[in-house]
This record gives sequence, C-alpha cells and structure tokens, in this order.
Amino acid sequence: MEFEQAQTELMNRAYHQFGKTVFAAALMERSLVNAVAQHRHAAANQRGQELAGDAWDKASRDSIEEMMRRLAPHLEKVPGLRERLDTARKRRNHLAHDFCFDRAPDLCAPDPTIRLIAELADDEENFLRLSAEVQVISRALMEEAGIDTAMADALHVSLIEEARQAR
Repeated sequence: MEFEQAQTELMNRAYHQFGKTVFAAALMERSLVNAVAQHRHAAANQRGQELAGDAWDKASRDSIEEMMRRLAPHLEKVPGLRERLDTARKRRNHLAHDFCFDRAPDLCAPDPTIRLIAELADDEENFLRLSAEVQVISRALMEEAGIDTAMADALHVSLIEEARQAR
C-alpha cells in the first residue's frame, strides 16, 4: 500500500511520538527503580546496616507492580498516586505489547493519525508527570538516609554535561 507524501509525514510524526512516549514510560519505570533503591537504602540505614549488592540492579528486576507494592507506604502519602501509577502501568504495557498492532489502521488516514499523535503526546506528558512525582518520593528517601541531595544534583548535572560533550 502506498501513501501520499503528507500521510507518510504524519506516520513518521506518529512513530516519532510513539518513541518519545515509550521513552517517557521507561523513565517513569526507572524513577520507580530509583525510589525502591532509595527505600532499601533508607531502611538499611535506619537499622544501622549497609546494603549488600547493587540496590538499583535488584530493584530493576522487579515488575512495576512489585515496585509499587514495595513503595506502598510512600505512595499512599500522595492522594491518588498509586492509582495513577497503576493506570500508567497498564497503559505502558499496552503500548509495549499491543498498541502498534491495534492502532495500525489509524495510520492510514490523516484525521485518525493526528488524533493518535495527540493521544501519545498526552501519554508522554502523563508518564513524565508521574516520574516527577515519584522523584519527589526518592528525594525524601535520600534525605531520610542522610544523602546530600545537592551533591546528587551536582552529579546529575555533571553527567548531563559529559553526555553533551561526548558527541
């Protein structure tokens, strides 16, 4: 099947937006990994223990649902966050496993493609917003564990600058 140039450009925009949306979903998931690692670190610190192994590696093996279970006491402090994360988890799973097949017909005409792009852009914003909410929890856990968040911020900026200069 051949498409007109305008439709091909819309399809390219849709796939570009899909990539950005899936990346935002991965970022949300990684924020949960970080929060679980910080939770483990804070809990060990309270017990006067040190963690054995890589807390981030261990946390990244958990499903999103399992990470949410581990973080339940912290998520419950933010009204509706657990429910929003669960909805986002289901949406992320749909995007990863079914979306491209279910929505392929929408790419065949301009109006459905434009709606698809807008839908994906909304999903991207939602995943990024949830990631930011979880990051607030991570920062609180870092502070609870005695981690200097200003130093962590400086390291983050340094890593971003290194990446920009790596070209």
